[in-house]
Amino acid sequence: MIGGRNYFAIVNEVANLPASSGTPPQINVTEQFNPFRSELKSAISIPQVVGAAGFLTVTFGGAYAVGDLVRLTITSNLTSRQLFRKSYTHTVQAGLTTVTDIANAFTAMILADVNNPLNSPYSAVSNVAGVMTVTQFDDDKQGLVSYTFTDSAAGTIVSVLTPTVISEGQPSDLLDRGVPQADILAANYTTVRITFQHEVAIPFIDSAGATVREIYWYGTPAQAAALVALIP
Repeated sequence: MIGGRNYFAIVNEVANLPASSGTPPQINVTEQFNPFRSELKSAISIPQVVGAAGFLTVTFGGAYAVGDLVRLTITSNLTSRQLFRKSYTHTVQAGLTTVTDIANAFTAMILADVNNPLNSPYSAVSNVAGVMTVTQFDDDKQGLVSYTFTDSAAGTIVSVLTPTVISEGQPSDLLDRGVPQADILAANYTTVRITFQHEVAIPFIDSAGATVREIYWYGTPAQAAALVALIP
């Protein structure tokens, strides 16, 4: 279920080009699924997109002194409906005052969560010369927000988000929506989201005589164009 509405996902066969036929007209959405055209109320075509997980680039700069406090707080909605929120705090130690030392300390703290992924939104963390990169674990949605603080007089901490490129039409996306692995034969697909109002006899005075579901349809660009053109 997405956004409160039931849905189902289907993959179109390679040889099936959607068309309208019969009276009243039906559409061969797939070879096995031929609803009446009147039951298909809207369609949006979405081209395939190769996703890329978003990441935070946290840069430690300036000159830190012993005893300076540095804090990085990260929130995420990736792991559950309850917001993940964690603050990583470090006090600068004698002999470990360079930005690389401080980045190493934060990397070690976050790496503990990377290695314990039950509720962690991270897939990786690394740093080079005071620049730390924290990567989220998937490319299905935007998932990281950060807040920074330091009481240092001369040291700085700045976090910049590179947003997720949300994946669409890749085999992993089809699997996420319940398509069996055996049905996924192409490297990628065009997605068509369809509002499906299945006409049924519902014995209630305030019913419109239909149940509403959403269809995630997957096929080639040409098939998708033909299908969208048929749906009013």
